[in-house]
Amino acid sequence: MATLLRNGHIPHAFIFTGIDGIGKQTAARAFAMACNCANPQPFKTAWPDLPSPPAVNACGQCRTCRRILADNHPDILHVRPSGNLIRIAAIRELIQRLMLKPYEQGKRVVIIANAHAMNPEAGNALLKVLEEPPENTLLILTAQQTTDLLPTIVSRCQQIRFAPLPRDVLVELIAANEDLTREEALSAANLSGGSYTHALRLIGEGWIPRRTWLAKEVSQLRTQPTVTILALAEKLAARKALLPDTLAWLLSWYRDVIVFPFQPQQVVNSDLQDQIEATAAGVDQQTLIKGMRLIQKALKDLQANANPRLTMEALVLQLAAG
Repeated sequence: MATLLRNGHIPHAFIFTGIDGIGKQTAARAFAMACNCANPQPFKTAWPDLPSPPAVNACGQCRTCRRILADNHPDILHVRPSGNLIRIAAIRELIQRLMLKPYEQGKRVVIIANAHAMNPEAGNALLKVLEEPPENTLLILTAQQTTDLLPTIVSRCQQIRFAPLPRDVLVELIAANEDLTREEALSAANLSGGSYTHALRLIGEGWIPRRTWLAKEVSQLRTQPTVTILALAEKLAARKALLPDTLAWLLSWYRDVIVFPFQPQQVVNSDLQDQIEATAAGVDQQTLIKGMRLIQKALKDLQANANPRLTMEALVLQLAAG
């Protein structure tokens, strides 16, 4: 993107793709700032061999940058889902605004968040804008993947793929903004799949203490009577919204127990290493692999709208049986 700004060859439309919570919206806003900044700065490390790198980085301090950061710049237009959808009325309103002249002299930027939420009518209406884009206007669409968009829309945009955030970056972000130990921040980062938003949600839902409780329950499963095992299944099923994260964590736990005897430094739940080591000493590898397969099956069953309580009962009973 810096190269595009440096060369001045900016396409009329982008699609930023990648999982939620990795900075697509932030990058879109930053690009809008870079296109309009009154006092652009050089990227000091991008071209170290150049004596005077081109000034293409937004300063973040000028009046224009501050207005864009505050979402109140008249030429930076935002379209967001209403509920779960972006409907045609929102795109029609956007088209009407684009028919008017920009308020200022810079580049007008339209940021359509979660563009995959457009219904077919909205997508077709936007296509007309992409086919005949207004002068000096840039459209930036964000989506999880291009397959969720009309192929005709994708073909008229330049795609930039955002990778999940590196674990070390996430740990620093979480530790700087949340009252957690570094080990807890590391666990949240490992469970987030590279998404800062997902990591914050897990923390906000009390996932760190819940994970500690789950580790204790799972490590004792094989020694518990059936009534206790079924009570655990009931507790898990009662938090239906947390089940995907619960099962994802169970997979990470089983993976840690499998990996520990060979590469203990690679465990995800490093602050629970004592429990992982104790579990690994008492369970053979084939049983652990079988357990992971059972958890994966439970995840698929839940995604297919299986009954949560029955699914969790079957899972914990099978995990306990080994």
